[in-house]
Amino acid sequence: MMNKSTKSNMVSLYRLIPLTLTMILAACGGDDGAPGNPGEPGGPPANDISTLVVDISDVTTDAGIATVNYRVSNEDDEPVVGVATGTYIAAQLLPQGYTNAGNGSQWQYFTSESCTSTCTGELVDHKNGNYSYTFSAAFDGLNDVSYLPGSTQRMIIKIGGDALPDGTSLPITNQHFDWSDSGEPAYTRNLIAIETCNTCHNDLAFHGPSGFEKYNEVETCVTCHNADRVSNPDNIFPQMIHTKHLTGFPGDLANCQTCHVADETLTENMNWARVPGMEACGSCHTNINFPAGEGHPAQTDNSNCVACHNSDWTASIHNDGGDDEALAQFNANLVSASLTGNTVTFSITLTNPATNTVYLDSADKLDFIDDLRVYGNWGTSFDYAPSAKSIKLQNSSPISGSNGTYTYAISGLTIPAGTESDNGTLAIQGKLCSSQGELGNCEEEQFSTVNIKSSHQFFSAAELTDTGRRVVVTNGTCGSCHGVQELNFHGARNDLEGQCQLCHNPNMTADATASNPSVSTADYKHLIHSLHSAQREGYETLNYPGQIGNCAQCHTSDDNGLLSASLPLYSGVRPLAIDNGTFTSATAAICSDCHFNDTARNHMTQQGAVFMGSEADATAGTESCSTCHGAGAPADILKVHPIN
Repeated sequence: MMNKSTKSNMVSLYRLIPLTLTMILAACGGDDGAPGNPGEPGGPPANDISTLVVDISDVTTDAGIATVNYRVSNEDDEPVVGVATGTYIAAQLLPQGYTNAGNGSQWQYFTSESCTSTCTGELVDHKNGNYSYTFSAAFDGLNDVSYLPGSTQRMIIKIGGDALPDGTSLPITNQHFDWSDSGEPAYTRNLIAIETCNTCHNDLAFHGPSGFEKYNEVETCVTCHNADRVSNPDNIFPQMIHTKHLTGFPGDLANCQTCHVADETLTENMNWARVPGMEACGSCHTNINFPAGEGHPAQTDNSNCVACHNSDWTASIHNDGGDDEALAQFNANLVSASLTGNTVTFSITLTNPATNTVYLDSADKLDFIDDLRVYGNWGTSFDYAPSAKSIKLQNSSPISGSNGTYTYAISGLTIPAGTESDNGTLAIQGKLCSSQGELGNCEEEQFSTVNIKSSHQFFSAAELTDTGRRVVVTNGTCGSCHGVQELNFHGARNDLEGQCQLCHNPNMTADATASNPSVSTADYKHLIHSLHSAQREGYETLNYPGQIGNCAQCHTSDDNGLLSASLPLYSGVRPLAIDNGTFTSATAAICSDCHFNDTARNHMTQQGAVFMGSEADATAGTESCSTCHGAGAPADILKVHPIN
């Protein structure tokens, strides 16, 4: 067993070795020589390990038996010595079309060997962070799979989840290496990235007890979840993943690029459109039985799929027939705004970004506009008045304007005395009529509606401004799961960052009879928390795909890198209004969205929180939550939550 003292002695030894070698070479008049072998010194061994890195240098074969050479280091690139356990998985990739015309490339599983108390094959620890593992047999014929010379091979190494002989804990990692017996692999199969998956799921890992799951790479998953490893075809990776996402998916299922994000570093990221096949397509289009000819002309294999479903057609049909192309031909841009009394006057320009031209007519005269509205509300110090006001531009003649820029007014805004120096917000939403990527007359049957991407703009009493209500979430953070501005509510409202809050503000009241009133209000912050935690009535079965305590999944950070979920709250955040005339203090109300058991409530009350009291008590400033839970405090919520 290697204790800390032993490691210290080894560090001293390693420091002496380079000096001794230098003296020998100097005495002999030699040069630096050729690169060393795995047994050469690797530097002082790591004492602290929070991350394991496996760097596979090469795979060699002798009589068909593979030896994988690799280095294990920590986050500081210091060698990790004494790793005696591991799992070694081998697979090969059949090229596209090899199994039959029209078939995509396919992984074939050879074997999995491991070292626990003993090794299936032979593990050599070179005592400097370098290791070699030799498999127990040649791959050819293992699992009834024939080795294909020249094909792409994959090696997976999984280590960690236990400890070094001296007791140092080893975190779990699994990493892959593609190779070929003829040199660099000529092809590979990388369709999606785990980073894309983790935009919704956070640190996906499988197979093992909670917190000690073994595998967290897509490249690992596919080496086992293939036809040569699993007995149930539903567990082959593409079919399995598609099926799992058919229910509860937070975005548009037709948008394949939610997961198959366009990424040139992924060699086959466009396979979803380029290589159609009944296995993958049928896992979403479950009403089709291809061999039986049910719901689709009979198709016994994939050889003829691309004849009808070429890549352009497939991409277009999964883009709702060219909606993106149509939307690219329209933009509504606010160019000025000012406040007089309770009326905001604004000017707007409508353009075609695709041709870099301006639509000269006002919205009421453009026949491809089905709906174009502007909403307005006021107040940054108090998070808006009770109700936003709006105007439908397609039904309104402008006050003035010409040649593409027209002026309108929204009256009836609530401007409380003393808030004249606050700012307000204008939000744009709408629907256009299009067909096959072209805008057209809404009166004509072939044109259907498509929602534009809503937007918002802040304004002061005198002009448009970049500052307004604080930004807590962004369309980007919401879009990491839902698609950027693809969630549409109340018709065409999809600007989750700045539009929804105009109406879903603290003037909404909570239900006093609810077991947890804070999750019953439609105030935006409480509404969103209650939806995602499956506490809201009607959403009890919602299965949040990530870690519910990871506030960074939705919240954004300010210019200083501080997450908007941090304490103390912005001074303008108001207490929770309850329909019986009582109030809950602001911080307690928000924390109660997730933490509402008796212990949590008693703790908050002891720290000055007010539950269902008078408005004066709820705003008296008695909450002392930030003392312990504020940014930088001992129990900073950004530290005690699983934020990553």
